[in-house]
Amino acid sequence: MLGRRAMRFTLATVALCTLVVPNVAHAFCRTTTQQLPQNYSPVGGCFTEGLVLFWRNACVGYSINQAASRNIPYEDAKRIIDASFGTWVNATCEGSGEVPGISASDVGGADCAEVRYNPSSANQNLIVFRDDDWPYRDAFSTLGLTTVTFNAETGEIYDADMEINSSDRNLSITDQVPANGFDLASVITHEAGHFFGLAHATSPSSTMYASYKPGSTALRTLAPDDIEGICAIYPNASLRSVSSALSSSETLAADTCDPSPRHGLATTCTTPKKDDDNCSTTPKPTASWASTGSIGLALATVLAARRRRRAQA
Repeated sequence: MLGRRAMRFTLATVALCTLVVPNVAHAFCRTTTQQLPQNYSPVGGCFTEGLVLFWRNACVGYSINQAASRNIPYEDAKRIIDASFGTWVNATCEGSGEVPGISASDVGGADCAEVRYNPSSANQNLIVFRDDDWPYRDAFSTLGLTTVTFNAETGEIYDADMEINSSDRNLSITDQVPANGFDLASVITHEAGHFFGLAHATSPSSTMYASYKPGSTALRTLAPDDIEGICAIYPNASLRSVSSALSSSETLAADTCDPSPRHGLATTCTTPKKDDDNCSTTPKPTASWASTGSIGLALATVLAARRRRRAQA
């Protein structure tokens, strides 16, 4: 069944509603294939229904939109994005002393500015700035959103697209962030965690916590549970940690390193083939991929996370 599911974590100034779900011993949480309850908050514990997400490839590539932002030149954006991804892939895993078993690299700029996944044609794992308009709700509080497309029957990630809210935002690219500024490196580092398959963490000290305090650079530095999370998913370049429903050993062999997006790299927005039409809302019975949409970072003034769903073929 083909279902394209949008999961948008945005923060709203409403009363906190905590859903009690099974607690785990660690503070990191993994994104799963299942729809979250409407008023879910990770404060009550990780949501564990469904299959956990993972990249099977030993390395993945991303493409930055060539336009970058009017206030952030492409080279500055690239420098910060590369460093933010590097924070994750160069972390030291406790116990092994090794880095996580996945790498990420820039495979070249893209002219495309659309969040999309083409099941039968070339793609890009896009990073794009939204200068003119934030096309989602809660534009005031949302700083970034990441859409992850995955195989609904396994949890394998096929595609990830990151959007940065630069509309009327005081995004900072310096080490000294103004008190009312938003540290781009912090936003990208948080969103990169979603890119790798991590959900919002339960601990306020984590980079993957759902909110950001203006003027802070704290999210640039991973907390122990952030590192534990990426190391748990990617213990080495040969294995992936998966759900027990997929493998009794809860591991799966990784694919060899190839940073190219699924079905190859496209720098432009490729037109889907006739059987690859993403506009239909009618599921196709033979398809098995789905999409979580927009797992995002919001301002620290927000008290709750909300999620909505959309269906696309």
